[in-house]
Amino acid sequence: MNNKKIKLFIIAAYYPPIISVASQRIHALAKYIDKSLYEVYVLVPSNDKVNSDIEGVNVISIKAKSIIQYAKFDKNTSYLIHKLKALWNRILINFSISHYRNYEKPILKIIEKFVDNNPFVVITSSPPIEMLHIGISLRKKYNQCRWIADLRDALSNNPYIPKSQRHKHLLVEDSVLNNADAIVSVSMPIVGNLRAKSNRDIPIVEIRNGFDFEARLSFNFNNQFTIVHAGTFYANRTPETVFCAFENLLKKQQIDDFKLILVGQTSAITIPDTIKPYVQRIDKVPYTEVVKLLRIADALLLIHPPSDYKGVFTAKLFDYLGAMKPIIAAIDTNDVAAQLIKDCQAGFIANFYSIEEIEQAILSAYTLWKNKQTLNFNTSLIYLHHRAYQVKLYEQLIYKVLYEN
Repeated sequence: MNNKKIKLFIIAAYYPPIISVASQRIHALAKYIDKSLYEVYVLVPSNDKVNSDIEGVNVISIKAKSIIQYAKFDKNTSYLIHKLKALWNRILINFSISHYRNYEKPILKIIEKFVDNNPFVVITSSPPIEMLHIGISLRKKYNQCRWIADLRDALSNNPYIPKSQRHKHLLVEDSVLNNADAIVSVSMPIVGNLRAKSNRDIPIVEIRNGFDFEARLSFNFNNQFTIVHAGTFYANRTPETVFCAFENLLKKQQIDDFKLILVGQTSAITIPDTIKPYVQRIDKVPYTEVVKLLRIADALLLIHPPSDYKGVFTAKLFDYLGAMKPIIAAIDTNDVAAQLIKDCQAGFIANFYSIEEIEQAILSAYTLWKNKQTLNFNTSLIYLHHRAYQVKLYEQLIYKVLYEN
């Protein structure tokens, strides 16, 4: 190795101040990557201001003109307006209309200014798939380019993609498998699916989402049993079965001194009248504020329904683990999230569709709070899910594509 720093270009549609898990993931990658080895550039397709708060990281906001925009949501949006906005976004998706297409050429032109004859690394974060188009173009144009495709979700077999878009995603997937120097995804089932489709000997590895704060065990207990759910509800990821469980527990008088805090966009859900007095809604807040809410909770609620698409942790799970509060999980009991919770000894697992199992999980966490007890967390495993450690795995992969392939 020579002593000259390698240029590393991270291309992502989500970056602070956007409030999202995808944004935090890329921010952490830029923050923890070794600046003594890499000259880091983050290119963000955005006409708005983006944060440039990390020493040694050059954040470049790429502007482009776009007439058509996706609708945005907030907690003050009425149910009808929320549905109309969702319909508008769905129409754009079904007709394959994305304003991100307008950013591809400007991003390529910016990178062209920095490229010399030395090897450089490009990491593209997807979705949206337009970021992958940029990686494909760069890899084809520059022999000295090493491209890592970071797929937070699967492509062709992602169940949340409209049927009209599956062929398009399949073509992109084929192109990624044929051109990328390495591929990253968040779980082994997704990695295994991609490996089965690949006919090239390239690294296809799991690098999980993580948490980005100091994980520590605390023994504070609220006067009222306080459960926090962080994140949005969409598609079939909805809280109806959990609401039913709370209603039943109220009717049976097994629990009455509780508060359920829903953090994030929740305007699309209907809360039953019987539990409305116990529910507090908070709009999207910055990551640091989410962490504070998780840490003061007595339990954390995780909701995700089963599907044929395996390998979904849901990114909030890692923040839940770092907060070290008992998790009440209404999920697929046969998928990766359930296994990780078991391995970390971090909570109580219930079948998403079993109201009775969800009731029992709530009561188990409630009993811990009542007795001022907590769980015997597997802290050593939890610590390994800090984003700084996950970025070390990324550094190993970058070294591999630069010097071992």
